[in-house]
Amino acid sequence: MIAPLLALLLLCPAGPSTIAPSLTVDLDGDGTNEGVTAESARGFVRLQVRDAAGRQVADAKAPSPAGDVVALSLTSGPLGSAGALIEVAASTDAMDCRTFWRYRDGALGSLALRDAAGQTLPACAAPGGWSSRWEAASGGRSAAWVRERTETVAGGPFEVREAYAFAGFSLDFDAERSATRIGGVPIPAWYAATLYSRSALEILYSRFRLEAMRSEPTLAIEADRRRGVFALRFDGPHGALVAPVDSYAVSSEGATLGARAGDRTARARVRFAAGGTVPLTVTVEGLGPDWDRTYSPAGAWRGGAREVFMSAADELASQDLAGAWSNPRGEIRQFAVEGEPPYRLRSGDAVWTVNLDGAAAPFDALLLPAGQPAGRAWGIVLQGGNRIDRVPAVCSGAPPGPPCRAEGERETLRRVGARINAP
Repeated sequence: MIAPLLALLLLCPAGPSTIAPSLTVDLDGDGTNEGVTAESARGFVRLQVRDAAGRQVADAKAPSPAGDVVALSLTSGPLGSAGALIEVAASTDAMDCRTFWRYRDGALGSLALRDAAGQTLPACAAPGGWSSRWEAASGGRSAAWVRERTETVAGGPFEVREAYAFAGFSLDFDAERSATRIGGVPIPAWYAATLYSRSALEILYSRFRLEAMRSEPTLAIEADRRRGVFALRFDGPHGALVAPVDSYAVSSEGATLGARAGDRTARARVRFAAGGTVPLTVTVEGLGPDWDRTYSPAGAWRGGAREVFMSAADELASQDLAGAWSNPRGEIRQFAVEGEPPYRLRSGDAVWTVNLDGAAAPFDALLLPAGQPAGRAWGIVLQGGNRIDRVPAVCSGAPPGPPCRAEGERETLRRVGARINAP
């Protein structure tokens, strides 16, 4: 009799998981505990709240992966005198669903999980190797929901910790309690600007013969918390150099980075603008005469306002090219900056990107048509702060892009309002 019975059981399809997790906690902060249960159904989780007498006072449906066997869990995070939050986790090998709930005024309401950009994260996603927990906080703050994972990338162990704090109607990313590390070194969230030597910035601000800037190196501090990269990246006339950061120390004066490129060890001293996320000066030592410089972002030296631009091209577009210009026939051409960095320059229906890296003599900059393959490209020759010459250009690169050569007559434009004998 036993063998036929076993065979019959094996032929029967598996039903939903019968494990119904539960917890007992004061959800609404009234001093009385409620009981919470979660029960798996096909395609959702039935969430129920009962009072101390066992009466059902609220219920809701939480998302769940499709499948016959779904692992369920219930956890709670304290809100102090305001009660507690509930996390419902329903997962299979292929999908992980996590939702957050608050019981208030006799009803269960779901809370969105919002990332650093304020975007709502999906409730269900493929497993990402995360482990999660509620983490208590001191000073009367609510508990944070924290998820962590570790993977191995080219730079070593890549550790990600994301904390989300209660914000009334959502759990919002909490940068203060979050961290990302590569090889044990924290990756900071710094403003990602190209940094230039002092000599290069002096040339830029002179608005004359910018090709001399290309004899100076540039520095980018690549702090990519998504890919697990923290490195000093140099470009210059002698090629490129990448020095991964292997130490990071913070002081009242700024930060000091240690980096290594082959057998050379570099030290970079960073001084910030107010707030500590925008590098204003980076002094590099230890890599030799090709790279050892003090670097700053374009615009960092322009008065007490300390305007900072992501690139020299953005600074040039915003601070010099934008405005009203007059040609020898008295026609006025208006140029305006639009969009987020990298900026675009608009005049009427024509829109260009400003390119410095691909400009070759006699051009100081290129205006390349943005999203208009058939649009007109221009070469720009700077003649100080109040005059520019523009030349029709033909570019042989895509989409079009450098290299570009002059094809047409030069047109002189003078800034409207400038002195008539301005250079």
